[in-house]
Amino acid sequence: MSDNRDSAVTAVLTAMAEEIAAGAPRGWKRAELRGYATGPDGAGHRGFRFEPSELDDYDADDINVFDGMRELHTLMEAADDLTIELEIESRGRYRAVLSERLGRSGGRGFRYVLDQESEPAEPGELQACPDTPEAGDPGEAVALLGEYLRRLGEVLGPDSRRDLPPPLRQSHRQEITAGFYAALPRDLQALYAFVDGDGGRGLLHGYGWFGLEMVAEHCRADERWWVTRGWRRYVSQSFINEFGPPLSIRRLSDHPAWIPFATDSCGNYLAVDMAPGPRGRPGQVILIGRDHDDGPTYVTDSVTSLLRRQVAALASGSFEHGDDGLWINAGDPEHHKRHYDKTCTLEVTGLQAAPVRGMRPETRELTVSNAPLVDFGPLRGAPALWQVSVRNCPGADLSPLLDTPVEVLDLDLSTIDLSGIAGHPTVRKVVLHTEKPVDLRPLLSCPRLYALDLTDASAASVLDLNESEGLRHLKMQRPQWEEFLRHKDVPASLVVAELAAESLAERKLFWSFDKAYARPRPTLKDAIGWAQNLAGDAADIQTFKGRFTTP
Repeated sequence: MSDNRDSAVTAVLTAMAEEIAAGAPRGWKRAELRGYATGPDGAGHRGFRFEPSELDDYDADDINVFDGMRELHTLMEAADDLTIELEIESRGRYRAVLSERLGRSGGRGFRYVLDQESEPAEPGELQACPDTPEAGDPGEAVALLGEYLRRLGEVLGPDSRRDLPPPLRQSHRQEITAGFYAALPRDLQALYAFVDGDGGRGLLHGYGWFGLEMVAEHCRADERWWVTRGWRRYVSQSFINEFGPPLSIRRLSDHPAWIPFATDSCGNYLAVDMAPGPRGRPGQVILIGRDHDDGPTYVTDSVTSLLRRQVAALASGSFEHGDDGLWINAGDPEHHKRHYDKTCTLEVTGLQAAPVRGMRPETRELTVSNAPLVDFGPLRGAPALWQVSVRNCPGADLSPLLDTPVEVLDLDLSTIDLSGIAGHPTVRKVVLHTEKPVDLRPLLSCPRLYALDLTDASAASVLDLNESEGLRHLKMQRPQWEEFLRHKDVPASLVVAELAAESLAERKLFWSFDKAYARPRPTLKDAIGWAQNLAGDAADIQTFKGRFTTP
């Protein structure tokens, strides 16, 4: 950093410290800001912490440090989010830590990003598209739209009829769609040759049907604001689901062949899926967007079917028309997501786990708890079982899971033997909870394993992890990291390292309840030292110290 930039950063930090001190409660001794800036237009923080601790309830909403944090992002020329940790003392001193790679994780933990460009592979990337025809019919779709509009006029009256936007010229339509990743399904193409959307009337389950130019705008990656991208997928999106018939949709965060064509105006979209799962069909309609960031939801096999539902509902009188407008009961587009817990998850306890009972072909998630004996035998051949969690059980033979496509294992067992899943072809993430030693070597032969959480497995054989060739995300507590880094180098494949929060440690002698526990660890100082051990001279952490004028 140049001297000029260093001086400018110091000036901003000094002004922020003075702002916090001016708004601090009477009697404060120390204050802490845990902030971040996403760019010149975005910043936020997790509140202010004041000491003595009884001042933590102080309302500090009037303290404005957002402009300063945004300015720091610009001065630091940050390419990613900038973490801003600022500690100030009432006697007029402050310390700040700035980093693009070190950040808070899970409240009291920290993470360090070793490779900001990495992005995990997703299950759907390995699924092939089916060689099946589209279910929609262009002629029927246009006829259905005409009938739909006619029946709407009968219900709402002639005065309510409003002409739909006329279609764009064919040459203009071709110019727009030439930029799409995939061609629109034939039925939707035919509809756009008839009208250019619905002008915001909400004809499709209440979703406003886009004009073709708006479709093109929503095909841009930067318009998919709800999608988690890059290294953040390792941390916040380790499991991608799909809600619908098994294997109908590819399990992806996003795909350029998912083409949004209608919106509920709340950040959710109806989209045609031109890259379906192995059992899906091109042109099927799915839901994506704000409420579907955990995975897409299947709606129906085509836009034609979507219109058919609307017409059938009006024809059968399945609608309500009142002062609040018209509601057409054409089915629930979110049916598969609303019924997911009932149809796709299974929880067994006690004797139901020996053997596991209640498995169905559509079961995606299994939870076993409080069982003296666990027999996973009935899981063999389960076609869609992706996630298995075990809670408070003495042990289990995991070998039947080799004959399942399970990806996420969360095991809370008295004794954990991983030999049964050695070489598992689909396991991606493993979380372990046990006080006893665990041999981790069987996991190293799992070709797709990229995430391991050993926070609650303090006796696991962490030194074996150096042999991993594919581990991308590793979460452990400070003593585990210290042991590992003392003897081994960081795996070359590691992208995100997490320093987990530790249980609060009781003091042996204390004179009041609020003094009963030692300062929570890891501290910011712990995290800085840990990150420097991880990354060495390449550690992206800058510390500033200074003084400010007290009020």
